Amino acid sequence: MADTWLTDINHFLDSGGEIVTKPAPARALGEYFASIIMMASYPDPDYPPEYKVSCRRRPNRKPCQEEIAGWIEPESEDIYWICPKCQDKGRISNWKGTIWDLSDAEQLSH
Repeated sequence: MADTWLTDINHFLDSGGEIVTKPAPARALGEYFASIIMMASYPDPDYPPEYKVSCRRRPNRKPCQEEIAGWIEPESEDIYWICPKCQDKGRISNWKGTIWDLSDAEQLSH
């Protein structure tokens, strides 16, 4: 059965707003959620290939690696994401204003 991740991105950040470095599993998970934030907040639905996020789940110990779909829910402004293959899914809150928030097109030129 797939997981449903309810994530407050602040739980993966240090005091400087960067992904925590330790423990290593928290860093890896934080980086995964950060990549989902970048993909889902990209201002154009046709985001570049470098923003593609592959599923990290390993059903039956085999990598899923399907491309994650993500979007910003207009009412809550949370990011929702799902793997269309294995159904791993989640919600990310408190992502606006982080360094991974690309919803402001000006950030793309920096």
